[in-house]
Amino acid sequence: MLPENALPMLQMQICLIFLATFFLHTILGRLGIPRFTSMSLVGLIFATTFTEKWAQKWRQLFFIDSQANLGLLSVFGYMLFLFSTGVQTDMSVIHRTTRCATNIGSIAIMAPLICSMLVVHFHSAKYLDLGQAARLRAISGLFSVTPFPNVCLVLSDIKILNSELGRLSQSAALVTELFNVFLITILNITKIMYEDPSKAWFNLIAAVLFVLLVVFIYRPAMYWIIKQTPEGSPVSDHYVYCIFIMALLASYATHRIGFLALFGPFVVGLATPEGPPLGTAIIKKIDTFVNWVLMPLFVTTCAMRVDLRDVMNWGYRMSGEIDEFMVQTLIIIVVATVVKLVACTLLPLYSNMPLNDAVSLSLIMSGKGIVELAGVSIVRDIMGMPDNVFALVIICIILNATVMPMLLAYLYDPMKKYSGNYTKRNIFDLKSNTELRVLTCIHRPDNIPPTINLLEATFPTKDNPLCIYVLQLIELIGRASPLFISHNLQSKKETDSNSSMADKLIDAFQNFEQEFKDALLVNTYTSISPTEMMYDDICTLALNKFTSLIVLPFHKKWSSDGNFVEIEDESLRELNFRVMQRAPCSVGILIERVQMTHIFSPETPYSVCMLFIGGRDDREALFFAKRMTKNPNVRLTVVRFFAARNSEITDLQELLDTEILNDIKAKKKVGESSVKYIEKSVRDGPETALAIRKLVTEYDLIIVGRQAGIETPQTSGLLQWSEYPELGVLGDLLASTDAAGKASVFVMQQQRTARGN
Repeated sequence: MLPENALPMLQMQICLIFLATFFLHTILGRLGIPRFTSMSLVGLIFATTFTEKWAQKWRQLFFIDSQANLGLLSVFGYMLFLFSTGVQTDMSVIHRTTRCATNIGSIAIMAPLICSMLVVHFHSAKYLDLGQAARLRAISGLFSVTPFPNVCLVLSDIKILNSELGRLSQSAALVTELFNVFLITILNITKIMYEDPSKAWFNLIAAVLFVLLVVFIYRPAMYWIIKQTPEGSPVSDHYVYCIFIMALLASYATHRIGFLALFGPFVVGLATPEGPPLGTAIIKKIDTFVNWVLMPLFVTTCAMRVDLRDVMNWGYRMSGEIDEFMVQTLIIIVVATVVKLVACTLLPLYSNMPLNDAVSLSLIMSGKGIVELAGVSIVRDIMGMPDNVFALVIICIILNATVMPMLLAYLYDPMKKYSGNYTKRNIFDLKSNTELRVLTCIHRPDNIPPTINLLEATFPTKDNPLCIYVLQLIELIGRASPLFISHNLQSKKETDSNSSMADKLIDAFQNFEQEFKDALLVNTYTSISPTEMMYDDICTLALNKFTSLIVLPFHKKWSSDGNFVEIEDESLRELNFRVMQRAPCSVGILIERVQMTHIFSPETPYSVCMLFIGGRDDREALFFAKRMTKNPNVRLTVVRFFAARNSEITDLQELLDTEILNDIKAKKKVGESSVKYIEKSVRDGPETALAIRKLVTEYDLIIVGRQAGIETPQTSGLLQWSEYPELGVLGDLLASTDAAGKASVFVMQQQRTARGN
């Protein structure tokens, strides 16, 4: 029976482990060290202080049998981790896996496994007894596999989950995961037949029936739950709790039929549909608790079983002989790791992958982590293992899990393809009568009407066609791997979890495309990825499609009448920042005050005002506004602000600004009714702000250049009050106050090339 203070002590231990892990990760995370390392170090530190020398100091906090209760809770956490991993795994990716990913995934496990087994058979077995050789084969298997959860955690930690390399490595890891499950199943069946042949066939039939039950009863029930959930509504908590109970029952069932208790929850998780609405609801319930409380507890308790002094115990003190089991274990670990690194490097090189990317891919596939840590603990509990060998294997796993991600972060930079861009992709340098390619990003349904209004104002024609790439952005919740869908290639059934939003998006832009036949082409895509990594999908699509402009929605959403803010999404604001820093073309942020669809007609002309101070961003904005002059239903007004105390042209930039504005002046002189040109002389920023307030209240759209961090005489005194630096001085003025009335605001930044021009 447990002591009376067992529960309070257990709570205190959990709090201590959580705080220690959080504190250590806060420090080491700044150095790029993974969270897994921080959790392991906490366990090693605790293990060191649990020696006899320190036992009395810890006795008041940790009673003698405390680690048994702590270990039980940590194993429960690992079971939930496997269940959540299964829920987030999209098994349909297997059908879409390329031949390259299949080959890499196959060789990543077969090459090290075969080589290490051969070394054990022809070399290590000479120095070991049969029991030690069997344990060494289990260790070689642990260092040969590439678990899918490990790959996802590494990619997520260094923020390349949805990069090209990240997607390839996840596809390859899914292939190896199939091998892992197959090998584990074979080992379990072999173990059952060896221990009790009379029960072997019964257990095997029970295991088959369990899998069939999950596939043909449980999985259809999950789809029935999805059908019972109204569109756009969250899944009922009752269903979610029932699924948790099913996972626990599956754990008990697989334990009773002779398999590991961890196997059942993982299978049930795989059978649960990933993504919204069901997978998302499950992950939201357990994600924080599992990943930030139970998993640190599990890793810490595994590491607590290691005494660092055992790592130095390489021989027998009495005889002076070297411990061959420890030596052969180190040899097998080195062989498996080196073979995996070489195999996963050579095969991509054969497929014409750059050397740097091939090495990075091999580092991903060779990384170890929580799954191997759990595996070696299970091997020790079932087969037995000397303390020094166990300590060596744990330390090798921790070193691997620390060094591999750090090397990967150093070698692979997904942003290099943007930073090395010297090609001018902007509207200013676009030749006349050339197709304008625009990438528009959509987060919510209310982003669609203002985006279409903006693009319709450019009035695509056969001489000046418009190609639009529409990218729907969805936050990755409830699945492990990101997803990028081309709706021109995929059927609606493949995106059933997000079909409602996708259908509205496709229908709206298809109707828009029908209005401008032979002059407008629309391509729609959906990206499901973590918010902090969405910029990579945006920039990659813009780079691959040679777009000249990216249109981003502002992070604020106003009420329908534009009087107050309903939503302010800081993660979306951070996304806009990252895109503007890395975009391979020009970028614009569209701010929509009043949500409405404008009808372009002579009776309801679209009034556009372009505010011009000077600089490359203003010139880019002006050239975009000039495209609207071809639209008979658009009325463009260009307002140029002069500095009152400096009326002379003093540099090349001002000369270029004046030269570009001459075209607008010429249109006004020939009597073109759709264009107006106004010049305003102002002394400072406050006078400019006052002039803008008087001018813009009657316009539907206001276009400005960003000019971030640049203060001119016309904007002096405004920069220090800027609330949104991503919008520049004038954009911030129009977005943070009621200066723009109910007009939409479009803030443009010209492409930043590698040469800085």
